[in-house]
Amino acid sequence: MARLYKSANLFFLPLIFFSCQVLAQHAPPETNAKPSASSESIPHVDSAQFAAKPYVLSNGIKGILVKIPSHSPVDYGPLLKGQLGPSVLLTGQLFLPAKGSKPPYAAVVETPGSGGLGPQHMDHAAALTSAGIAVLVIDPFFGRGIKDTVADQNQLTFAASAYDVLAAVKFLRTRTDIYANRIGATGGSRGGTAVLMAETAPVSDAVLGRENGLRAVVAGYPWCGVQFYSAHLADHASLLVMQGDHDDWVSFQQCQDETHAMGVAGQDVVMELFPGARHAFDREGVPPTNIPSAITSTTFPTVYMDDQGRYYNMRTGRVDPALAGQTISQYSIKGGFLKKGVTIGSEGTQAKEFSDEMVNFFKAKLAQ
Repeated sequence: MARLYKSANLFFLPLIFFSCQVLAQHAPPETNAKPSASSESIPHVDSAQFAAKPYVLSNGIKGILVKIPSHSPVDYGPLLKGQLGPSVLLTGQLFLPAKGSKPPYAAVVETPGSGGLGPQHMDHAAALTSAGIAVLVIDPFFGRGIKDTVADQNQLTFAASAYDVLAAVKFLRTRTDIYANRIGATGGSRGGTAVLMAETAPVSDAVLGRENGLRAVVAGYPWCGVQFYSAHLADHASLLVMQGDHDDWVSFQQCQDETHAMGVAGQDVVMELFPGARHAFDREGVPPTNIPSAITSTTFPTVYMDDQGRYYNMRTGRVDPALAGQTISQYSIKGGFLKKGVTIGSEGTQAKEFSDEMVNFFKAKLAQ
């Protein structure tokens, strides 16, 4: 099996976790899902309109249209070497706390998951700005000509998503109305993975430098299938992971393992597991909804990297500089690890609880 891992393709991260066109041909049908609504009913925020017209939050705060320079690295290894890939200009909106509050402000970067911008991101922005924290909502897709990545995650690497978050941090630090050392980030699903990886020490140090990373991150229901073996966050960083124990799109156990390893390593990290909650349980007004085209593997083994972004060979348990991803993705298919069909949405007070926990965490961690 060790020989099986010799490959030159670096794009296995999206292949293992999310749905993509190639894996869709091999995944078995999901027969247990009983959706209470159709996937077409899930509300979204139109990316073109978000790029062109200021959005008004529920608390009356109006967004400021901004453009954020970013890049599209092909994987974590090249990213850590400064090989950032093609440049791109991301669209976004900056929401500042209401008039009467005095700048500079603490700020939070919000980045969406595979489905793109949705009302939940605007709800988060309203809750945070009402608490006196500025919010920069970024759209990682529109500037790249991507509608969403639900059906094909190969359109954008996870390394690029993590870099987008730190590019947004760089942008905020150019503004005099934002505290440069009091910036956090949040996101759900793919966005949760992006903010979590952006806060890891190897990625943060490579892009922002030591002592300059994110102060606090709230990662909602992230995929934790690829982890740095060292399990260290950026200096002085804090992490909150919120996940549901009925999530069938990602493995909450992998995130439990990652946050436990970080805790053992002395990092400031907490993971909260919500009983009965599914994937995307922060979506107010979206009942449990089946996404029949989504492919996932909640049982595939965790993939580890060293601090240079080199992958560990599962068979030998050692770093293998020649190891890349295509064969691992083939292993996930041939090994029968994949399934098709997931369920997202919230019930009861889950979305409010998520929002309250997020706001309270950022208020505490970004206070000074």
